[in-house]
Amino acid sequence: MPSWSRFWQQLASRRVRRAWGLASDGQDWALMGLSFHKVMGVRVQAMEKITPTGLEHTAFGFGDGLMRVGVRARQRVSVALAADKVMAGVLELPAELPSDHWVSEVQLEVAQVLGLAPDEVNFDFKADPQGEGLLTRLHWVGCDQVHILALRDAVRTAGWQIGSVEPAWSAAHRAVSHLKGGLDSLLTQAPQDWQFDLTLDEDLGQRQGFGGAHAASDMLLTQALQSAAGPRLVASGLALKAWL
Repeated sequence: MPSWSRFWQQLASRRVRRAWGLASDGQDWALMGLSFHKVMGVRVQAMEKITPTGLEHTAFGFGDGLMRVGVRARQRVSVALAADKVMAGVLELPAELPSDHWVSEVQLEVAQVLGLAPDEVNFDFKADPQGEGLLTRLHWVGCDQVHILALRDAVRTAGWQIGSVEPAWSAAHRAVSHLKGGLDSLLTQAPQDWQFDLTLDEDLGQRQGFGGAHAASDMLLTQALQSAAGPRLVASGLALKAWL
C-alpha cells in the first residue's frame, strides 16, 4: 500500500533524538522541534514563530528564520502542504483489479483532475476499509509536483534538508492521535507543554485524513486547526512522524 513516505519524498526513517516540523501560520510560519526521551516519551523542546523579513529570495518567507534557528548544517525539517495546494477525490475501480495496478490508475486520475502530465504530480491514496462488492473505493490526495520541488529548494537555500512534505490535515491528525490528553490538551496546556505518546493508537476513525464517516472527530479537529494552536499542532505532527 502506498504511503506518504513514498509519494511525498520522506527520507528513510531512522531513530533520532530531535525532529522538526514547519507549518504555515497565516503570513508567518510555526516551527516546532520535538525531542525523544526514553522515559518521558516525545515532548516539545523548541518552538519558534518565523515572520518573513521582506528580504527573502523565495516566495515562502521562512528562509531567514530557518537560518537563524538552525542547530547544525543540513538539519532536517518536514513541511506542511497548505490545503489550497492539495486536491482530494475518490476513485472507484473494479474489485477484481489487482492492487498493484492501483498506483498507475490513481496517478492518471490525479493528473487528469489537476490538468497535468502523470509525471508532474505527487499523490497518495488509501483504500476505503468499508468497501465491498463490485467496486474498490480509493481515497486520494495529490498536488502539482512543482510546489513540492519549490519547497525543497527553499529549505535547502536556508541550509536545511527537507525530510518530508504532507498535507496539513494529515499531520494534525497524527499529532492529535498521539497527544497526551487528546484535543482537550489544546485547551488546558500551552504548546510548549505538549507531550506525545508513541504507543497510542493513531487510527482515529480508521484513517488519516482520507475521508470517512467520523464527522464529530473531523469537526473538532477542524476547530483545533482554526485556533491559535492549530499551526503548532500541524508542525508537531510533522515532526512526530520521525518516530512512527
